[in-house]
Amino acid sequence: MAGPMLRRDRAHGIRFLAGLAVGGTAAGAVLAVLAYIAGSAVQAILPMSVRLWSLAAVSAGFGLADLANRTPHVWRQVPQRFVHRLSPGMLGLTWGFDLGLLVTTQKVASLIWVSVTAVVLLEPTAAAGVLVGVALIASVVVTAWSMSERTSDLLVSRKEHQWVTIIRRVSGVALLILALLTAIQAWGG
Repeated sequence: MAGPMLRRDRAHGIRFLAGLAVGGTAAGAVLAVLAYIAGSAVQAILPMSVRLWSLAAVSAGFGLADLANRTPHVWRQVPQRFVHRLSPGMLGLTWGFDLGLLVTTQKVASLIWVSVTAVVLLEPTAAAGVLVGVALIASVVVTAWSMSERTSDLLVSRKEHQWVTIIRRVSGVALLILALLTAIQAWGG
């Protein structure tokens, strides 16, 4: 979206990108507040060992899903109907907010799910930095992809599909390692 818009009208593209950043930041902040509230409640109720075992189980489950090339996600994209209805800045804001919620669009790997879980279970005070940061990174990645030459082709090429599979497998291995290390920490604590 950003690439074609920047090529067609640079000012529109810049407004779109600014809106995307603001929307992503706002959504990350909303998600951070919710994670902080939930995490504070979880921290008050569950001892650290239970939270560590829970994170180990979640990491193992998502790691296995990624290795099986079955990353859980919502089967929807950012709404396309807004493309011709909204101004570039408002379109960027809307898409940025949707992407920044992190849970409302398709995922390549489960790292986002585990990072949200880790924040809630282990360190809710880090929610603002982690979740706003992840939301901004997601916006940057989507922007970079949209500026590539391949964005005019809506079908995912075989090469792109191979990269998605590789990313999922690397994510799966990383999450299984995290599960093991977290279980070791829970066992020792």
